[in-house]
Formats: sequence, C-alpha cells, structure tokens
Amino acid sequence: MDPGIRSQRIKKIYAGIEEEAEGEDGDKEEWAGDVEVIIFLNATEPHVDRGFFYITGATEGVFEGAVAAIYPDGNGLLVVSMLEEETAKKTGMPLHIYKDREEWKERVREALGNPGVIGIHGEELTYSSYLKIKDLYPEARIVDVTEAVSHARAVKDSGEIERIKEACRIASRAAETVVEAVAEGVREHELAAELSYQMQKMGASGNSFDPISAFGPNSAEPHYLAGDRAAKKGDAILLDFGCNYKRYASDITRTMFLGKADREQREVYETVLHAQQIGIDAVEPGANGADVDRKVRDYIDSTPYKGKFIHSTGHSIGLSVHDGFAINHKIDLPLREGMVFTVEPGIYLPGRFGVRIEDDILVTSNGAEVLTTAPKDLLEIL
Repeated sequence: MDPGIRSQRIKKIYAGIEEEAEGEDGDKEEWAGDVEVIIFLNATEPHVDRGFFYITGATEGVFEGAVAAIYPDGNGLLVVSMLEEETAKKTGMPLHIYKDREEWKERVREALGNPGVIGIHGEELTYSSYLKIKDLYPEARIVDVTEAVSHARAVKDSGEIERIKEACRIASRAAETVVEAVAEGVREHELAAELSYQMQKMGASGNSFDPISAFGPNSAEPHYLAGDRAAKKGDAILLDFGCNYKRYASDITRTMFLGKADREQREVYETVLHAQQIGIDAVEPGANGADVDRKVRDYIDSTPYKGKFIHSTGHSIGLSVHDGFAINHKIDLPLREGMVFTVEPGIYLPGRFGVRIEDDILVTSNGAEVLTTAPKDLLEIL
C-alpha cells in the first residue's frame, strides 16, 4: 500500500475517536484525545481482524498472532512471525519479527514501548487476545475504538472501490454462467460448487461467504446454505453468493424458476424487483439508510405480502461481506459518497418458495451506481 494512503486511513481513524467518544450528556470521554496507540491483534483463523488488512493493505498471508500498531501521526508498524516475514515486507511497514510465543512478548514491548492509553478494535478482538494486551500492559488504560474504525472503513477510497468493483464483476459473470448448469436433477450443493469454481476460475481468491443455493421450499429460508435437494420443475432457484478479490468482497442474489413461473411466483418476483428499484432510487449522499429501508418495506407492506420481508434491506460491504452497518429503519445511517452496501429485499412464503434480489451499490455524487450487473428480468429455465 502507498504510505500516503495508509497515513490517510490511520488519521481518519484517529479523527473519528473524539467524535465517537461523545457521551449522552454531551461531554467527551476523558480519554478521547489521549489514545497513544491503537493495536490490531490477530488470533488464529477465522479470528483475524479485517481492520488489520485495512491498515496494512496486505492482500496475501494469514497473519495469525500478528500485531499492527498505528499512531496519531499516521505512522504504523507490524509485529509478525518469521512465517509471515516475506509477505509482511510487501506492506512497506516497519517490521519486528518474532520466532516463538515468548519472543512475541519481547518484540511487542520493544515495538510499542510503554503506552499509557491503548485503543483496541474490540469488535474483532478475541477475549484471549485482550488478556494478552492486559498482561503486557497491566497499568495502561485500554479503550475500545471500534466505532471510529468502523466509520473510517465505511467510506471507501479509490483503491478499495476498484477491488470491490472487480469482485462484483466476477460474481456477476458467475451469475450469468451458472444458469447453464440449472436443470432438473441438479442438486443444491452442485450449483454452489459450480459458483465457487467459476468465480475462482475468473480470478477470485475464494468465496466471500458460503454460497446459498436453495431450491423450492428451501428458498423461503433466508440463510439456508446448500443441501442435497434436487431441482424439480416448478422450483424457485435462489442463489446468493459472492467472492473475494484482493480481500474485498462482493455479494449478489438472483432468483430464477425451473419451468414456467406460476401466477404467484411471478407476482412475488415482480414485487421484489420493484421494491429493490425503489431502494436503489432512494440512494444518494445525504439520504439516510433508515429511510431507504423504510421505503422498501412500506412498498412491500402495501402488497398482499405484508410482513413477508423479514430482514434488513441491506448491509455495508468491503473487507467483510457484512462490513459493519445495516440498512435498516431502526438504524440511523447517513449515506456518504464512497459507501458500498447491498440492496436486497425479499419475500418469503414458508413451505412454498422465496424470492430475493440483491445488488451491491456504490454511493456516488450522482446517486447510486449498481456494481453487480447480472440480468434481473424474470428468468424461466424451460
């Protein structure tokens, strides 16, 4: 990563600390301006902090047990094992290398000195890792700066946007090619495997989450994964998937029908498609995510399918497929240029079928840019 970009990201986090430390009575937390260092401490997979990669820009490596420390002046350093030394060199950050667990303690103390106020990214820090910090610095005050980190990551810079766009391009192409594999008798897990294969063949490093491949009644379960059901004529085929490209995620859902869609399937599909367009049209800088969700929800509730939309309209996306914020009428989220999130309304009829349509949306100065481009017209596979 360019050192200037890293410095901007670090300073953005520190600039947000005082803002996020505002108390209910209007007073600032007393520590707000005193954080001397922020530590991102990784445990073992899958408990590796995405904030670590936001700061380092590393696109390779696992970095279990690694520490990224950042300072108010925009500088930072890494403490990594010998196993990750060559990979860590690519970040361009100052390195402190350790051989084993005992030497880890020495290198962290050597690198960080003796700070009095330490910020942590509590949302992605395991309890055992927190105890390691407490053991190293028993006299230090440890404060959680998660909100400042989350808000800094919410608005993507140009490099992040390019990676997300490529992840979306790959997922969109996979959505188009997988249609060729949809036929009577194909099993849910086979389509999930086909999606994973196609995306990695196109340049993805892997899935951004376990693909959802749901046929017939299973499509009415929003977080169903991929089972053994074979596709039958009349089934809704719901596919929700995404990939990682240089650590940045995409997330797309398409629903199609094996055979002719019946009247209700067609009505539900058109309702969801129109609701999604309402949500996309509501996106612009200065709008609120709560209002986007409310407009989508109010439309669906005005149809015969009131109460059948049972999740948020969307979520932010970036280094994680769920990157910190939800598009929900109960959550105040002013939209800013550079944010990326999904718009994914759905209607679910238990025991029968469900329809969800999802795209990744970039907030631009002109409104919404749809990054996932696979066709959305009702598709019947005859």
